[in-house]
Amino acid sequence: MTAAASPVPRTPWGLWRSPYLWLATIHLLGDALVVVTSGLLVLAATAVALVGFLLAPFGIPLCRWANRWVYGIAGWERARARVTRGQDVPALVPPPRTGSAVEDAVLAVKDPGLWRQFIYYVILFWAAIAWLFLIPLAWSVPPVLVALPAYYSHFAAGQAQLGPFVIDSTMRASVVSVLAALFLLFVSPMMIRAASWFDGWLVKELLGPSETGVLAERVHQLVQSRQQVVDSVEAERRRMERDLHDGAQQRLVSLAMTLGRAKNRLGDKDPAVRALIDDAHSEAMQAIAEIRDLTRGLHPPVLTDRGLDAALSSVAARSPVPVRLRVDVQTRPSLTIESIAYFVVTEALANVAKHADAASVDVQVTRDGDVLRVEVRDDGRGGADPVIGTGLRGLADRVAGVDGRLTVDSPPGGGTTLIAEVPCG
Repeated sequence: MTAAASPVPRTPWGLWRSPYLWLATIHLLGDALVVVTSGLLVLAATAVALVGFLLAPFGIPLCRWANRWVYGIAGWERARARVTRGQDVPALVPPPRTGSAVEDAVLAVKDPGLWRQFIYYVILFWAAIAWLFLIPLAWSVPPVLVALPAYYSHFAAGQAQLGPFVIDSTMRASVVSVLAALFLLFVSPMMIRAASWFDGWLVKELLGPSETGVLAERVHQLVQSRQQVVDSVEAERRRMERDLHDGAQQRLVSLAMTLGRAKNRLGDKDPAVRALIDDAHSEAMQAIAEIRDLTRGLHPPVLTDRGLDAALSSVAARSPVPVRLRVDVQTRPSLTIESIAYFVVTEALANVAKHADAASVDVQVTRDGDVLRVEVRDDGRGGADPVIGTGLRGLADRVAGVDGRLTVDSPPGGGTTLIAEVPCG
């Protein structure tokens, strides 16, 4: 994307007052110098890349060197546009190294960026020729014609020839002078502005990334930033689990033990106080159980230590509905993906226990390449609707947070099949 340091004036008077007009003229005049310096270097580098590719394997290093050289030269041209026009064009990115000299050479020659930059200098050659005619027409010819009444009579026969027109009187010379002055004031700056716009368009389109490339890069950045947010959220869940397990839960355990000792020491001396201690002890034990359930829902330690198989085996063992579990994940995915898969299974089993009225559940977790597939199938009454159920919507949102997909097949009376596919490359 291209941004100008200041808006380009749109009127002749605005152009006359702006340094843009003179900087653009200097830039256009410099195009001819660029063509005979940078343009010839780019032509030579492109030829070296092609010849080096044909001379493989001896010329392979030349291909890579020539490719990088073209990108460096184009950087000079972008810097010139930034100084004279305030035009900031992002740099093209050369193809990355693959580790294979042959593949690098192929990428260097087939690189679209190389050929876009080559085409830029080819077009700039013809543009520079056009500017060599346009700039004198804009700035040299009009002033000469403005002064025509002062010198036309000194030509042979006391007249001047202006194309098909003969200037042989002061009246005619004055008309030409006025028209030349109007041309100089109104047309010349707009001609320079149009030429500079075309020159800037060439830089943006051929020396910078395409709009598609910019959008692709932006999407890539957004995907990375979203992944960082998801990872940070999962890290925060793990930190909360550790804090609850090592802090509040341990304090409640210590409190329950203290209440138990107090109850034993009190004996039967004061039944009313003993009843209060019994109530406090049972409340403490219930709070411990609730915190344990909460920490398991956040991120169980066994998931970090031993992976999905052990963590889901523990979940299946606690399920009130019999669960047949199969986990086949040869290469462990990231902790974020494991947490999402664990959450999908636990939430699905909780929904089965609450709503499905099922006799059994089958859970399969498999990895196929870069996709982790979680399937939870029950033989309950079906009828689950992700649009209505907030639990299923929460599952879908969490899976979608890492570019995953959740599908639910739940015909009435036919059981429910929930499938989550999560990328884990």
